[in-house]
Amino acid sequence: MRRSLATTVLLAPVTVCLAVALGCSDTGPKLPPTVPISAQVTLDGKPLSKALIAFSPVNPGPSSNGRIENGEVLDLWTNGQKAGVVTGEHKVTIYDDDNETGSVDLVPNHYGRLDKGFEVSISKDGPNEFVFDLKRK
Repeated sequence: MRRSLATTVLLAPVTVCLAVALGCSDTGPKLPPTVPISAQVTLDGKPLSKALIAFSPVNPGPSSNGRIENGEVLDLWTNGQKAGVVTGEHKVTIYDDDNETGSVDLVPNHYGRLDKGFEVSISKDGPNEFVFDLKRK
């Protein structure tokens, strides 16, 4: 009994350190570099109050998602891990945030479809500044 108690007492700190080291390690997928973008979103010429936006690469790669508030794109993250958007060609979709707007549809549905969204090119050197003007009709 004494030997197993002594072993437990000696191994406990090692086990805790190992668990902390493994828990803090970066085991997620390695993402390509991202670049910041600046985007304004209007609906019929006025800043779009609230919505969500996604940048989906045309070629295989991670997408970026963010939110729109008062016409500005905010909190744009790639795979929820890196701020910004990977470089290359993207389809941009904009859609209602049902948690925020409830049953009110602000964004016409076709802007949320990949085959109807906007097309943009994100470059490493920038400037990556965009204006997305949505129309109800």
